Amino acid sequence: MSRNFFCKNIPKGWQLIELGEFVTELSERNSDKDGNGTPVLSVTNKPGFAISEDFFDRKVFSKDLSNYKVIYKGQFAYNPSRVNVGSIARLKESNKGLLSPMYVIFETKTGLNPEYLDYWILSKRFRNLVNASTQGTVRDSLNFSALGEFPFLLPPQPEQRKIISILSLIDLGIDKTQSIIDQTQLLKKGLMQELFTRGIPGRHKKFKKTEIGKIPEEWELVKLGEECAVTKLAGFEFTKFFKYKKDGEIIALRALNIKGDELDLENIHTIDRSISDALPRSKLYEGDVVLTYIGANIGDALRIPKSNKYHLAPNIAKITPTEEFRSWFLLRVLQSDIVQRQIRLLTAITATPSLTMTQIRTIKVSKPSPTEQEKITHIASL
Repeated sequence: MSRNFFCKNIPKGWQLIELGEFVTELSERNSDKDGNGTPVLSVTNKPGFAISEDFFDRKVFSKDLSNYKVIYKGQFAYNPSRVNVGSIARLKESNKGLLSPMYVIFETKTGLNPEYLDYWILSKRFRNLVNASTQGTVRDSLNFSALGEFPFLLPPQPEQRKIISILSLIDLGIDKTQSIIDQTQLLKKGLMQELFTRGIPGRHKKFKKTEIGKIPEEWELVKLGEECAVTKLAGFEFTKFFKYKKDGEIIALRALNIKGDELDLENIHTIDRSISDALPRSKLYEGDVVLTYIGANIGDALRIPKSNKYHLAPNIAKITPTEEFRSWFLLRVLQSDIVQRQIRLLTAITATPSLTMTQIRTIKVSKPSPTEQEKITHIASL
């Protein structure tokens, strides 16, 4: 990759190098078939390193661990097929772990502080380099040789330590604020779990066991496909009919537009109303719920607020509930850990996380009465 990627003004004492000059790939293999108690880890795009069974709620790795790679505290690892969505991290919590043979493991050489590299990996510049290197490659994969060609500005070690110190202080302030937010979210998450499995506190006395936990005897456990119409924009519809334009009347919703409970319309594509009207199956109406089914933000869900303004674009699914399944309740259920856990399980073995419409239809949810759905939705929205 060209070093012109960087600005021309380099601080005094800094060096413009290729990253490969200061990192080394490692490939130590585990010798025990069962791992001898060493945890099998996964590198995720959110918590970083995680114990595989805890993250996926089941064992997704091989029974024979004799060919798994060994990683030690302070070393880095990434999934070559998922580094473009952030699956790269430095091992900090565990002293040792095992990783699937598909992972790339590396460490820094003398002269490059691993903490400094850790912060650089979080930067927009690193993400841009990854995207530039993986575009057009098979499955957007990044091997170690390509990583080693990344242009890298290397400060002198005293400056590296100063930068680390400053960023650590910022992290400390963020962590304290985030801790309060996390505790609040944890309480709300627990309440949501309780509401969607056991109902309004004190309302139900008898419960039955189901695949998602105990639910009131009066409730049903249903698959999404039994209570909702699930569809997407077909490939031939997109190639044959879709024509984006700057001043179209209808917004073609993409995955990047679905963030939280509100639409993010900073970056939009539009189409003519005539195109939307010609494709009624993928047209969006008030009360429809959309779900991203591929990519880093898979599982994000949002309720459409207005009819005749939006249309499906690729990578999001349209879920239309029946009259007995309230759309606001459906949204909160899709956002709950009950459904998000199922999504993680369904996508655990794929290099690029993705869901088929059939898989979405098999997702299991609880179904209270319409009246209780409305009450639960009100409580969950507080």
